[in-house]
Amino acid sequence: MAIVTDTDLLKMTDFIGKWKGSEGNEKANYQSFLNDFCDFLGVEKCPPKGLEKNNPYCFERDVKIIAPSGAETTKFIDFYKEGCFVLEAKQGSSTGKGTGKRGTATYRKEMKKAFGQARTYARFVEPKPPFLITCDIGDHFRVWQDFNESWLSANGDYGTYDSVEKIAFVDLEKPEIKERFVKIFTDPQSLNPEKIAAKVTREVAADLAELAKTLEQTAKPQEVAQFLMRCIFTMFAEDVGLLQEHLFTNALKE
Repeated sequence: MAIVTDTDLLKMTDFIGKWKGSEGNEKANYQSFLNDFCDFLGVEKCPPKGLEKNNPYCFERDVKIIAPSGAETTKFIDFYKEGCFVLEAKQGSSTGKGTGKRGTATYRKEMKKAFGQARTYARFVEPKPPFLITCDIGDHFRVWQDFNESWLSANGDYGTYDSVEKIAFVDLEKPEIKERFVKIFTDPQSLNPEKIAAKVTREVAADLAELAKTLEQTAKPQEVAQFLMRCIFTMFAEDVGLLQEHLFTNALKE
């Protein structure tokens, strides 16, 4: 995890202090807010649209939506980074301005609509983005992920609106939350569960190989192999609840 410096803390305080509690002016605020967000994360800010072919990183990224009838319309993604995310921004309020009064059925309907928009846009950009993000400026984020490169169902595999928790705006102060967003912007595949599992598997295999070499100094290879297989099976049985919790782990410690 990255070390938090005094400069980081000052930047964090300034960003959260500036935007916390802001409300009701999504169109006027969202690009300024997201540029400040990039500054806060320490990632590259969005360049002007049109500098690069197909606009791989921009605000208002145009996307052609093809209806089942074949009709084609052009829509615009609030914030897009190729291979990383589609983000749709809204801004609620305490009075009903903007997206609606936070906490009401109308507000929830509009935030669900933002998720639906992001999911639709994701279907018509290449490559398929691993992350969908919605945010209510100054209030919260929601983040969905799907690392499957194909669309296996009509809705993809991102899940439903309620399948992820809200990330409160003030929770950006937590290093693990900030680090996750940095990875979403700069190295989204580092958050791919399959790649994480593969890395862990390789590390465990290397540790087992080293352990086997050590044990084979005083025992026959066949005996070592049988012993390690029994250990692995016993740990699996403990993990899935076939054995009393921590039974084998505590036995090793003792």
